[in-house]
Amino acid sequence: MKKFVYVVISAALFAACNVGELEFDDLEVTPIQGPFVFPLGQTTYVMSDLLEKQTGDSLDFQQDSTSLYTLFYYDTISYSAPDDFISISDIVQSGIANPPAYLAGAARQETFTASFDLLYEPDGDEIIDSLFYLTGDLTFATESEIPADVDYTYTVQNTTHTTTGTPIAISGTVTNTAAPVDTDSQTSSLVNHVTKLTEGDNTFTVDLEATVTLAAGQSLTGLEEFRFTLTFGNQTFGLIYGKFGQDVVQVGNQSLEIDFFSQAAREGITFGNPSMTFDFRNSFGVPVEVDFSGLHGVDSEGNQTFLTGNIVNNPPIVDGSDVNSPDINTPGETVQSTIEINRTNSSIINVLGSSPEQLVFDVLGRSNPESDTELNYLQPTSEITAYVEVKVPMEVQLEDYEETGAFSLRDGFDASNLDSAFIRLVTLNELPFTGTVSLEVQAEDSTVLFPITDESDPRYDSATTNHPTQIERLTNIPVIKAPLINVNGDVTDPSGETHDVALTNEEVQLLSGAARIVITMTLNTPASQTSRDIYVKILADYTLTLKVGVGARFNLDL
Repeated sequence: MKKFVYVVISAALFAACNVGELEFDDLEVTPIQGPFVFPLGQTTYVMSDLLEKQTGDSLDFQQDSTSLYTLFYYDTISYSAPDDFISISDIVQSGIANPPAYLAGAARQETFTASFDLLYEPDGDEIIDSLFYLTGDLTFATESEIPADVDYTYTVQNTTHTTTGTPIAISGTVTNTAAPVDTDSQTSSLVNHVTKLTEGDNTFTVDLEATVTLAAGQSLTGLEEFRFTLTFGNQTFGLIYGKFGQDVVQVGNQSLEIDFFSQAAREGITFGNPSMTFDFRNSFGVPVEVDFSGLHGVDSEGNQTFLTGNIVNNPPIVDGSDVNSPDINTPGETVQSTIEINRTNSSIINVLGSSPEQLVFDVLGRSNPESDTELNYLQPTSEITAYVEVKVPMEVQLEDYEETGAFSLRDGFDASNLDSAFIRLVTLNELPFTGTVSLEVQAEDSTVLFPITDESDPRYDSATTNHPTQIERLTNIPVIKAPLINVNGDVTDPSGETHDVALTNEEVQLLSGAARIVITMTLNTPASQTSRDIYVKILADYTLTLKVGVGARFNLDL
């Protein structure tokens, strides 16, 4: 300040025509008066900088052709649990046959037959059409009370070789012994076989053919039992067709870390048009109704905000794969279904506005929602995969969003010869927000010397150095004015503002030893826009320029 005064004085003196002839005793000099303003500096906030400052490795910001910023998060949900739709344990069935009564006679062989309709029961109430085996064993354990050798063959008419179509047949012999019951066990592999069950009741047929070797004079009463226990064991399936009914399955149960939203929400950003898109790929031959009622956000204190709305009340359906597409050696086709959660069908604004640190995709599915008799299929490779995109265009409302910076005073401020001093703020605003500026004068060690406050009474005279204490003083100075914003939330014309904040005599003296002025900018959506529920757009090139200077009024008589 002194240097500036000296320059002004020197310029006035050297402008005289005949310097050597001047008589200083009679010279009258008009007092040099201010105000004069010395710039401290300026900063320009670019909206892209404000947003990208909060990004992390998991965030992706993109611009569209209009320079509108959009935030993206991505995640993947995978589900592959065929047993949720149909689970099959070992199938155990049994049968009893009685040979005819044979009278004593010459040594001979007699053959008898029997047919058994048995039940192939899955763990639930599903109706099975056919099962193609990857692994498995078919075992017949036989017990015979017939006091003779018996050669037997079991033919399972419904289980055939996939290439030849020949039914599986298992043969063995029960040997006549002195024991009351003779036993035998025979096993055949189910690999490359298929079981096709009788439509509607999960039954299959076993035909028994038994040849009894009778000794001379031997007879049978017809009450002797020939028993068997059949086991389909160690089964895995390459393909199962059937009517699997309606089951509830856990399609997804995982969380996505979204620190940006918790940080932004704490700083007062509400997003106007967020969406989540679920790109489902389903290779199960099962349509699934998706229940989003478990989708929720979790904040830093563990509070949960669950999704509500029409998307929850009327769950969408993920289409199933065409039942005609697979065979044992060919995976079924994958069918794509896209589901979008947005502000029109859900409470997604509330979920993201709850300061979540996590989004939890606790998503349930209900199979065959439209008909529990729909034909389905599944394979071990079947899965449901959902590619999740969280999309948040930067169409926002702000509430007390803060940015902080500082301007250096270098070697301090010489307040001698000053009548008064003031802080001048100049703004040029393209951001679609109003705002205030708070200023804090600090010493070199960051000690706060005083906050710069303004008078709320418009009759206040900025030239007055003694401020009446009864008039309210404002810490947040309303110097950022909203530009013109159209009904679409776009800025049409920037807004400029100049504002002087007078300092008291005490504050002027404290300013002499100050090292910096710290500035906090607080932004809000204009009240007129908020009341109309309009979300203003943040374009990448929107800027807010803030200039800060120290002004002084002095009266120096020479």
